[in-house]
Amino acid sequence: MRNQGKLDGLDRMILHILQEDGRASYSEIARRLKVPESTVRLRVKKLVESGVIRKFAALINPFKAGYSIVAFIAVDVEPSRVKNAAEELSKLPEVDVLGIATGAHDILMQVTVRDLYELENFLIEKLGKVEGIRSTETSILTSVRKWGFARVF
Repeated sequence: MRNQGKLDGLDRMILHILQEDGRASYSEIARRLKVPESTVRLRVKKLVESGVIRKFAALINPFKAGYSIVAFIAVDVEPSRVKNAAEELSKLPEVDVLGIATGAHDILMQVTVRDLYELENFLIEKLGKVEGIRSTETSILTSVRKWGFARVF
């Protein structure tokens, strides 16, 4: 996930508005930024094509959508299997965020499940079957004080 290019001030302002309200229309963004709508449309198209905007989606509160467990799981993997394990784990629907990390653990991920039963099933039936995993450490959030996304401004 290398930096593919630089964002200018207008790109950052457009991204800021879209992060605050992903349903904002091009005309509304243009009005707020005092630029032509065609400029906003072109900028958003370039931000999508370059991968800066990965996709447009709703930011959902899992606790209000029937999920009671958000957990962070640190995974230790045999060195030769880290990339394969990360690839396999990233395909699991329970995994929200996953990255290969530096520090005490090889892989860090956020997992959302409905309840402790689903968490146990995930740990034993899914995580436990990935080749090369040596150990895991699971921390369950007792509350969430901030839901966010990558800020670029």
